[in-house]
Amino acid sequence: MTYEEIFERSKERLLKAKTKDVKEFIAVQFNIFGEGQGSFYAVIFDGKMDVQPYDYKDNDISLNISGDDLVYALENKMTDKLGFYGNNKKISILKTALATIPKARKTSEKSAVKSSSKPTTVKKSPRKK
Repeated sequence: MTYEEIFERSKERLLKAKTKDVKEFIAVQFNIFGEGQGSFYAVIFDGKMDVQPYDYKDNDISLNISGDDLVYALENKMTDKLGFYGNNKKISILKTALATIPKARKTSEKSAVKSSSKPTTVKKSPRKK
């Protein structure tokens, strides 16, 4: 995956977290290594999550992880397994919020093939004599 794909897929999942009850300011730095390496951050402030494709040097929490592992964890409700480090109180609050991210829906190959293989109807023109 490219950095852009990792960022977009992660952002999509992170923004689904229920953060409206979070009163703390929490800044999280995600450091992606390996394929698609780069950094991005998520901030929870006034109960809202914001995710941006930049470094956040003065973060409260950070995570070093491969892009594939991060996307897999976010899409499969496995965020409790992520090894965040930093402020323990804020890590606990963050993990509680991330646990609310619903599992990603996967469209099955059968339904994708089924919908694309619908026969098209073509009106036949009347025969000329």
